[in-house]
Amino acid sequence: MRRESKYFQKLGQELIKAAKQQDQYDLDTINLIAPASPTPMKYFYNLPLKHNAIAEGLLENRPYAGVEGFNRIERIAAEAACKLFGAEHANVQPHSVSQANQAVYQALLNYGDKVLAMRFDAGGHLTHGMSRNFSGIFYNFNFYGVDENGWLDYEEIERKALEFKPKLIVCGASSYPRIIEFDKLAKISRRVGACLMADLSHPAGLIVAKRFPQPFPHCDVVTLTLDKTMLGPHGGIVLCKSDLSQKIDKAIHPGVQSSVPLRRIYQMAQCLIDCSLPWFNDYINQVIRNIKIFEQKFNQYPGLVVTGGSDTHLMVLNTFKVFGLTGMEAEKLLESLGILTNRQVIPGEILKPYVASGIRLGTSWITARGYSEEETGFIADIILQNLADPTNTSLQMESKDNLKKLLKIKRKNDVWCE
Repeated sequence: MRRESKYFQKLGQELIKAAKQQDQYDLDTINLIAPASPTPMKYFYNLPLKHNAIAEGLLENRPYAGVEGFNRIERIAAEAACKLFGAEHANVQPHSVSQANQAVYQALLNYGDKVLAMRFDAGGHLTHGMSRNFSGIFYNFNFYGVDENGWLDYEEIERKALEFKPKLIVCGASSYPRIIEFDKLAKISRRVGACLMADLSHPAGLIVAKRFPQPFPHCDVVTLTLDKTMLGPHGGIVLCKSDLSQKIDKAIHPGVQSSVPLRRIYQMAQCLIDCSLPWFNDYINQVIRNIKIFEQKFNQYPGLVVTGGSDTHLMVLNTFKVFGLTGMEAEKLLESLGILTNRQVIPGEILKPYVASGIRLGTSWITARGYSEEETGFIADIILQNLADPTNTSLQMESKDNLKKLLKIKRKNDVWCE
């Protein structure tokens, strides 16, 4: 027993060290990974809710005693979500957006039903029919892509839909940087008798700030998370029209999950309320201004920016075409300088996904940490200099030093460090 006690005591010490190491790494790097955003500490500490109660069942219909407070908090979260996104019904229980997507499929489809979604290399998510994902295993997916310039081709989507006759059409993406025209997709869906689902985890904050089209009333169901452009806690939300509410709710519980923690529901409610305030619009407007600086800088190299720019918080760079660097190589080079991105497949990808031809980057994290257009341009210049001259060790050392100086300056007024 003593030996086991010492073993677990050592594990506990290593756990604390690992956590501190990760926190310090966050302070010592510039995070441009598109879904990355710093979540305010107020969503985790000093909550007026002191107990981590759990309950299962649907709102107002739980097999638990003592859940009136639970119901009130979940009701507030659902009402806030509906108000922000123009939905008729919201379920805030899914543990993640992947699980939210699973619930939607279970609600609207039978095993083997046809679904039309965006191809993975064009920007689609793995839960949108990837063959090794549950979605691709349980349902019959076909895919639409983008044109030669990387833009959605709505005429092609319509042709595919008429030919394939899906029961569900899925839009929304994890790396598509442009506006999605929900009205056009709704017309296509109605023409073939399909429901229209939008996975809007990435542009959720832009929708709230009216910098991206509202999905309703065009879409039948929407899934999203708060931990990307809304600076919130982890967890999924399903929004839908009222006629689908019972199907969606039953697919979530008992369909794909059981109990939910009240603290997370409270955190989501607080985030949704916060995003209705004027500061959030200011934040999103700065996110867009910063991405436009990236667009301006990176377009100095023709063909580097997929679609030539971005309407959102993210963009994709074709590093293999322009610099001869795979996405993996570009990602590792930039990480060595202190800039975090992620390798990304591009439309018409010719390399393996784990290697990829490009990188994806976004401005949510740097904007929340107080970076202006000038500082964003400074970061872009360092990225371009090093991608264009990837073996220049003197340049790399100089870039590291300059980024460390920038981080030191920004950290002084960084509320996220508190």
